[in-house]
Amino acid sequence: MNNQKNQTAAYTSNVILAVAGSVLLTTIAIASEARADQIQTAKPPATQPSSPQAAVAMSDEELAKVGEQLVTKVCATTCHGMEEIDEARRTRAAWIDLVRAMKIKGAQATDPQFETINKYLARYYGLVAVNTAAPDELSAVMGFSSKDAQAIVGYRTANGPFADIDGLRKVPGIDVTKIDEQPEALRFK
Repeated sequence: MNNQKNQTAAYTSNVILAVAGSVLLTTIAIASEARADQIQTAKPPATQPSSPQAAVAMSDEELAKVGEQLVTKVCATTCHGMEEIDEARRTRAAWIDLVRAMKIKGAQATDPQFETINKYLARYYGLVAVNTAAPDELSAVMGFSSKDAQAIVGYRTANGPFADIDGLRKVPGIDVTKIDEQPEALRFK
């Protein structure tokens, strides 16, 4: 008799757990669908570029503002916090690969928005190997103008690899404030 009561109680507990689990899963699914609908129907901010070419033409200030908003909206609200981004600098190629993986896993954004996210992450959380980087990589990560990036590569070709930041500062005519903005992005080995 006691054994039958225990079995009945266990069965009842299992039924209650199964019902509660179903309700929880249904609630999560509904909330996820509602969130996806909000993201898809939300209008992009007025400063949002309409094409990848527009993202290229943005100033550093515009990229910082729009990029941070997009990263917060697309990444930090659905997957992880901004602290994960702050903790790890990556090369431009590594950021592109990571954003591509996020897109595959369901991050919601338009292609131009993903392009802006890639540019923002490379520019403000990127790494660049100064002694091997092409001019476009120096521009993408450090914000050097095309002219300055070409000057750095030309100086490196003529004088050999840079030993450190001080060596990089010796390139005539470049905007050294770009070096001062994020020296932690520079790699010399």
